[in-house]
Amino acid sequence: MNSRSGYRLPRAQWVVYGLLVTLSVGMMGASGSHFAATIQSDANYMLAPVEGALNDTADTLGSYLSTLTQLDDLRTQNEQLRQENQTLQEELNRMPAISQLTTDWTRVSQAQQDSQYQTIIARVLVRNITDIGLRTFIINRGLADGISLEQVVVDDGGAVVGRVVSVQTYDATILLVNDTSNTVIGRESGPNADPNAVGNVQGQVGGLLQMSYVASTEKLSKGMAIVTAGMVSAGGDVRSPYPPGLLIGTIISVSTDPNLVVQSAVVQPAADLNNIEWVLVITNYQGGFSTPEPSASPSPSASSSLGPASQPTPVIPRVTPTPRPTPTPPPGIVTPPPH
Repeated sequence: MNSRSGYRLPRAQWVVYGLLVTLSVGMMGASGSHFAATIQSDANYMLAPVEGALNDTADTLGSYLSTLTQLDDLRTQNEQLRQENQTLQEELNRMPAISQLTTDWTRVSQAQQDSQYQTIIARVLVRNITDIGLRTFIINRGLADGISLEQVVVDDGGAVVGRVVSVQTYDATILLVNDTSNTVIGRESGPNADPNAVGNVQGQVGGLLQMSYVASTEKLSKGMAIVTAGMVSAGGDVRSPYPPGLLIGTIISVSTDPNLVVQSAVVQPAADLNNIEWVLVITNYQGGFSTPEPSASPSPSASSSLGPASQPTPVIPRVTPTPRPTPTPPPGIVTPPPH
């Protein structure tokens, strides 16, 4: 049974193979006939819409993929342009500050050259201008630069900023003139000023100054300038902590009472303590106790009181002029070329 089945299987395969060869040969012979050409033409005609649809679909899909690629490239370029625009805008926003810093540096450098005192230019690093705690500045100069305690600090216009109350190697703290614990002896100054109108100028809450203990017989006028009196004792052994003639501020109101022997005035500080960036530290003036001149012979009746009632004569301290080196601007400051 098995041998007979195995014999018939190869025979069937040969039969199928023969039929396929015959069919192929027949089709090859018939392919050149008119009937075959007609069938092929009809088939092409019927399949043309399908082929067109497939081609259109392929083209559409290709266009879509190309569009996606272009959109991705445009998105990348747009992000790069946005970052570049942001960088340019930040630089543009910094330009006014840089320009103002350069202008301030030029002005303070010129003020240093014109000053009758030897000074050091310093920049304000930290400021406390509120009524909480002391009103102070921290500047970027210290012992290493020649800064010492009690040195007087002014702005580029010569107006009083304050005095040094703490100094470290590379920085120092300035007690501002409008702090409530700071007192300066001031007097009126100007063409029509009363030179005997002398009083204590002290900081007030809010940042203004008050000039007090001015004799009621003297004249205080609104709009008059108040400058440091720079007084010394009759014997010359006690000198005001502040040099004479430094601008403190301007009187904005006067308070008088006919029943009182003294009067007072509110003074607006001349220095812009809220926005100042550069200051000048006077290094060659020494206030407080000093050795009197050899030629000075103190009178026994001379009083050493510095109060307004004693009206001591303002004395301009001797200042030994020393050559000042041309200031070098810090990094980032552009100085204009010499004309």
